[in-house]
Order: sequence, then structure tokens, then C-alpha cells
Amino acid sequence: MTENTFERAEKKNSTNKKKTGNRKVIDRKGTVYTLVDKVGQGGQGIVCKTDLPGVLVKINQEAKLEKRKAWSRHISWLMRQDLDGLHIARPLEVLMKPASVSGYVMELMDGLESLENSLEKSQLSLAENEDDPLNGYNQTGGLKRRLCLLQELAKTLAGLHAKGLAYGDLSPANIFISNSVEFHQLWLIDCDNICVSERSGYGHYYTPGYAAPEIIRGESGVNMSTDCWSFAVIALQLLAHCHPFKSGLIMEEAEQDDDDVEKVSEMADRGDLPWIYDQEDDSNEWIPGNGLPLDVVTTEKLRMLFNRCFSFGRNEISERPSMSTWSDALDEAIALLQNCCNNELCEASFIYNAKLECQFCDAVQPEHSHLVMQHYLYNEEPHLSESPWIATPSLQLLNCNQKVELHLASKGTELYNESPQICAIELRDDGLLIAPYQDSYVELQRKSDGKTHVLNRPQRLKNESRKGDVYALHLRHKGTEAYSSHPVWKFVW
Repeated sequence: MTENTFERAEKKNSTNKKKTGNRKVIDRKGTVYTLVDKVGQGGQGIVCKTDLPGVLVKINQEAKLEKRKAWSRHISWLMRQDLDGLHIARPLEVLMKPASVSGYVMELMDGLESLENSLEKSQLSLAENEDDPLNGYNQTGGLKRRLCLLQELAKTLAGLHAKGLAYGDLSPANIFISNSVEFHQLWLIDCDNICVSERSGYGHYYTPGYAAPEIIRGESGVNMSTDCWSFAVIALQLLAHCHPFKSGLIMEEAEQDDDDVEKVSEMADRGDLPWIYDQEDDSNEWIPGNGLPLDVVTTEKLRMLFNRCFSFGRNEISERPSMSTWSDALDEAIALLQNCCNNELCEASFIYNAKLECQFCDAVQPEHSHLVMQHYLYNEEPHLSESPWIATPSLQLLNCNQKVELHLASKGTELYNESPQICAIELRDDGLLIAPYQDSYVELQRKSDGKTHVLNRPQRLKNESRKGDVYALHLRHKGTEAYSSHPVWKFVW
């Protein structure tokens, strides 16, 4: 919390002495907060809104004094950690009064709701659109928003892991996202379980259904691998509206006998069931109607990561994909999103496919409604008879009226977002606009005649020239002249 916020709070409380009947707490700086509404509740306490915009208070409800003291020491340690730049609502001040209360103050922007609430609304929307569940899916943000939210979560967790820390108790109740489906802001709150990875973490708190099997079995505390498991469960829920172990045949059969539901749920949490898309064991296969088919809402690479986590990684934690691996795969998936041109019925975003068929409304997209670019590396010093062209699996789909910034590094790699921006490229109604950035060196090469043009200013390829020729967009940056290779994006125009 900034000093200005504290000063405003102190001024407000010094002039407003009227009792509201709501509970008041005071931090170490003497700032008074009135608790006005409960935001969420977990095993360690409750999170409340206050009378100050964007300010929340966490109250620990542990009955034993020694445990409250241990929790307070952990919060003091957490306040000293470097979490700058991460979307985590960290403790900023400790409460001092009343003396019987243990808690802390944190800031969180307005206009957010818990992912738990969002999932409930989304599930209700799907149920209300039972004859057309994909329509309900799109009404709650569609595939693009879900992938962007997961990408924000993956980046935050990857940044935390890079500092040698684990989040600990990751669940939809601890994740807050934008109220509006037009945005994808995401923050983690209730970060009491953050600890040095490979340690037990404070209090061994976890959320059933999201905790890794080894935690449920009492074999491990929280660490980076348990975070990765929880993330994968949340990702599957958000994308496909199903649970990796509880949305299959075994739970379906158990629900016919209420006495078996709890037993099957415990088996699922302990990792004693195959996951619903297990390639070697179909005894718990996914039941249509329990959410959406996985191949509709994921890329092949994302499906591979889910399988690694829930199949091989169920008992071998080293097999679980890291958060940076998830982040890269989500980057690639977002780059492959195509906007459906069926404006009257759909307007969804879907994963690009060779048939150009929207998987939400089955409409086939016009050929020139998009542009597919493939990433290559060009080796300027190839060995002997080797080709200088090195193809990579990275694709970038450009929708009409969409602008994409191209970086020096490859899409879908850890270095992409940190690498220099070379140019912007935009598919418009009047053609393809390529705008180079300062300190970049951009060349456009046409295959038919081998001509190469250096772009020193924005240049447009007109629609009239779109005749099926292959173009190569060579990207370089000042300071990398000594490199023997550079990235190239090829496309057909």
C-alpha cells in the first residue's frame, strides 16, 4: 500500500468518528479499517473488504495462540520477500488492534471477483444453454479470455517459482479475476502459504480437489511441483469445465449410489484413479455432457501437457510440466486463435485448423479473413550443403483488424516477451501493414523474383497484390549484427 493511501485513510478516520456498528481493526501505523463485507473464507481465516477502496484485510481465525503467533511470524517473513512485479496481493501491514486479532492488510484493485464465483456463473450459463452449451461458453468470455487468464496465472506462478518460492494452496477461491468478460486481469490473494519450495509450508493447508495427491497422502508439503498440479486442475476446469478425475465414468457410476460418491472422490484426490483422458486406461473415461470435449478448447501441445501432468506426473512429480512450460504453450495457443466471421450467430475465437471450420458454430471461414505466418530461423553461415532455413513449430495467426507485435525471439519461448520488439504487423481491410520499430532492421523478401526490400517506414501490401506469392519477413535488431542467424516469418500473400 502506498503512503498516499495510508495518509488518505488516516485523514478519513480522523474526521469521521461516527460508529457504524461494523468491526474495526487498526494496523501498526494507526490506520483504522472498518470491515464491511466478507470476500472469501478458507482454512486459515477470512478475507474482508474494508471501507477504503481497493483495501482488503485478512483475519486469521486460528483458536490456539501459539499457532497464531507462528502464522504472524510467517507473515512478517513474507512481507520481506521480493514479490515486486508479480500479480500477488501481498501483506503490506500487520494488524495490531484489537490485541486478540491476528491479520494483515493488502491492496487489490476494484472490479474483481473470485475465479470460484466466475466458474459457478459459467457453469450455470452452460446449464441454461443445455441445447447449445458452446453458446453459454462464449457468453462467459469464450476461449480467448480463458486462455489469457491462464496465461496470466502461469506467468505469475513462473515468476514466483523463479524466486525459489511456492504458492502453496492454489485454488479458484484464491484467484481473483476481472468482473467483466471483456478483460482478463488476474491476481492471487490469501498468500499465507507462500514458502520456500521443497518445505512443508505453513500449516499444511490445502484445498481438496486441487491439492496434489502426495499432499493428500501426507507424503509431501507444498512445493513447485504441487503448484504445477493445482494449476493444471484449474486450467482443465476453466477451459473444459470438467475435473481431471471426477468427471469420468467411475464418478458417474458412483453417483448412482450416493454412498460411493465420497469414496470415489477420496480416491480421486489421492491419485488412485486414472485421469479422464488417460491414453492407457479408459476405465475412467470422460463422459460427454460433463463439460466440453478437450480437443475443442485446447491445442495438441496443451493436451500433451495435461497428459504429462495427470498421467505420468500423477506419481512421478518430475514428469509434471513446469509453469514456464505451461506459459510458453499458452502463448502459442493464443497465437493460434482465429476469430469466427459468422457475426450473426457466433463471433467466437477458436483454435485454428486446416479446414478453417469454427468448432463452435461449424462455419467455414473465408480464405482471406486471416493470415497464417510460420516462424523460421535463417542461418547465414550454413554448413556445407545444409539449407539455411530452419523451420520451427511456431505459428502466428493474424485476424482481420488485429495488430501483432513481432519480437526478436521465437514465439512460445521464455525469451519472447523479454526480447526486443522489431515491428508491428496488421491485417487491415485495405491490406497488410508492416511498421518497423526504432533500432530494428526489417527486410521483406518475395520468393517469386527473389527481390528484397528494406523497410525503413510503415509499408502496406495491397489486397490487389494478394496472389498467392510467398513472402519472408526478416527481423534483425541493432546489437545483434554479429549473430549468425535471425528470425524470419513466412506467409503467403
